[in-house]
Amino acid sequence: MWKIPKICPRIYFGLLFFPFCLWSKPATLQELEVRLETRSQAKPVYLSRLYADSSESDWRYLEELRSSLETDLNQSGFCTLVPKKEELENSFHFPDVRSDFNVEIWKKERIAYAISIQVFQGRFTAIAFNPEKGTSKKYPDISLSRNIEEDRRKIHRFYDGLQKDLFGIEGIASLRILYTQRVKNEEKGLDWISEVWICDADGCRARQLTHDKSYCLSPSFFPKSSPQEDLDFFYVSEKNGQSKIYRSSLSHSSSTPLVDLRGNQALPSLTQKGNQMAFITDVAGRPDLFIQNFDPKGKCLGKARQLYSCSRATQASPTYSPDGSQIAFVSDKDGPPRIYVLNVSGPKETLRPTPRILTKKNRENTSPAWSPDGTKLAYSSKVDGVRQIWVYDFATEEERQLTTGPETKENPAWAPDSFHLIYNTESNDLSELYLIHLNQGEPFQITKGFGQKRFASWEPR
Repeated sequence: MWKIPKICPRIYFGLLFFPFCLWSKPATLQELEVRLETRSQAKPVYLSRLYADSSESDWRYLEELRSSLETDLNQSGFCTLVPKKEELENSFHFPDVRSDFNVEIWKKERIAYAISIQVFQGRFTAIAFNPEKGTSKKYPDISLSRNIEEDRRKIHRFYDGLQKDLFGIEGIASLRILYTQRVKNEEKGLDWISEVWICDADGCRARQLTHDKSYCLSPSFFPKSSPQEDLDFFYVSEKNGQSKIYRSSLSHSSSTPLVDLRGNQALPSLTQKGNQMAFITDVAGRPDLFIQNFDPKGKCLGKARQLYSCSRATQASPTYSPDGSQIAFVSDKDGPPRIYVLNVSGPKETLRPTPRILTKKNRENTSPAWSPDGTKLAYSSKVDGVRQIWVYDFATEEERQLTTGPETKENPAWAPDSFHLIYNTESNDLSELYLIHLNQGEPFQITKGFGQKRFASWEPR
């Protein structure tokens, strides 16, 4: 058995599995019509200052709006922001920017896209220009509420559409992230408590969802059944003694048990369709891989069944392929913990599926996450004594290291675009969430302050 990090001292089941969960100016500008290869090099983009008419006096509020858009551009991984230049700023003739746009200035600077933004009579307006093609697009005005939290969300939604126009893939700025936050317990009983929280993709608007006053782990969303429906999520909690999987909703704090099974359950993973869940349970005496089917309403369909077990071995951290036909998981059946893949067999099949080893580099590979497009698997791997995020490419069968640095990094989770990953660090009792793009080596810290943040997962599209 490998050494368990001293992270979750109060619950045996958590201890057992924590390492794994762990534009010459044209006469008229044509309408912008651009699609770039998503794997192309980052394009230089210029974002103008936020012009406002004389009725606007709250410059701190306006700067927060611009800063939100600037952050979304920086974190996209598809562009690099060009520093502000006086000559370029002066070429924007507000408020009617589109009618007098000097393409030659921008061609000289080799700017791929120029974005002008302004607030006029309480409405946010943006125009994107492609200097090379002499095209532009004016986006629908956004009515501002003067509530910065609400208006920041509107800017994020605008950006997701802008990115789709410029780079051919929808942005993730308007999506939310579930995670757990661990703090010292000031009351008698547990030394630590961990609750489920939610925040925006930039870390803002964080709020607590559960109030179990216990230890919560591994939250994740159920698939959306309709755009208007408030999302449900599942998570693991020890609030009633043993660790069990519960279902809750963003609209209320109550929760109900999800899987009716004896013993402890942990590390749940759901198919993209939401029709089956894989998890680890000790119901048979050792940590084994089980699956549970669900009906269209999310109720248990039949009994949970064992999918894989191996004597004297620990199984952990299952993750489904996008089509639900395969599961990647962790096992130490052949020595150090490695990641294996096996087919999901039906209940009537008599032969148990045989897993095949996937990761072969390094001695410890844990907490796998299958990308939504099915092409990659992210995981945490120990390199020179430090856990780093690695990515396995199914097409090339190659493993490559994504992160570096002295801090331990665990629990990677893919955004729906299959380009961004979020993970948590572990260092000196500190744990924060970071966002990184596959083609951009510099991670962005999206949380800070009170509490240790772990086990992040993305809102589905």
